[in-house]
Amino acid sequence: KYIMHNIFNGLFWFALPVLLVVTNDVMAYVCGMTCGRKFIPHAFIPFSPNKTWEGFIGGAIFTMFCSWYLAKALAQYKWMTCPTNEFNFQPKTLACKMDPIFEVAEYRISPQLFEVLPTFIVNMIPGVVEKCSTNDGEIISCVSGETSQIHHHFELVTKNIYPVQFHAVALSIFASLVAPFGGFLASAIKRAYGIKDFDSMIPGHGGVMDRMDCQLLMALCVWVYYNTFIRMGSLSVPKVVYLYNLLSPQEQAQFMKAVRTSRNFDDFV
Repeated sequence: KYIMHNIFNGLFWFALPVLLVVTNDVMAYVCGMTCGRKFIPHAFIPFSPNKTWEGFIGGAIFTMFCSWYLAKALAQYKWMTCPTNEFNFQPKTLACKMDPIFEVAEYRISPQLFEVLPTFIVNMIPGVVEKCSTNDGEIISCVSGETSQIHHHFELVTKNIYPVQFHAVALSIFASLVAPFGGFLASAIKRAYGIKDFDSMIPGHGGVMDRMDCQLLMALCVWVYYNTFIRMGSLSVPKVVYLYNLLSPQEQAQFMKAVRTSRNFDDFV
């Protein structure tokens, strides 16, 4: 049920978590094959000996990095961002009022963030500008070699960034640190029953459940995250119609009776 809700909220909320889990699976495999047990010899999960710390950490880093650009790519298509209340197999044009999180915005990074970092690291960050105070108390951009200027703070203004990219990074953290444990749980179940895969439908990968164990947990997380941090509390006409169709005939009759008896009903008749 929550997977369908993610799709109706916009294909973005279905496609992004799928891509994040796939990215994490692929990069964890690559990092485990290339660097496995070279830096951390200890076993990661006792009942899944092929899993390594290097694969787990490397997969997490690459997933968070890729999420930033995957979200930006998907946010540019209305087919991905527009919600819908219909399900049909015939494609049609989607038009909607764009959610602000899918529109380009400008952000000013808090200067306090740079105060906790070493200066040489801050200077390596692209776009960071050092601000200095003059003898007159004016804050200007620092000029190299000017002895009358005193460092005041670092400043970074980011442009051409979609707010949803920050949400994507948050989801990528879950996809990297929590969702894989869905696979670990499935591995424990298979090991307990002495089988390698749940089925053999997909050659080399087992069955559908072998590919979906992490996806189900990730989809649940996206549904909770969307309703907690992104979903707007206001109602729209399509949303009211959709909720009305979910009611039983008796509840629909009760609803229409309540609408007819409302004090504002006569104003719209």
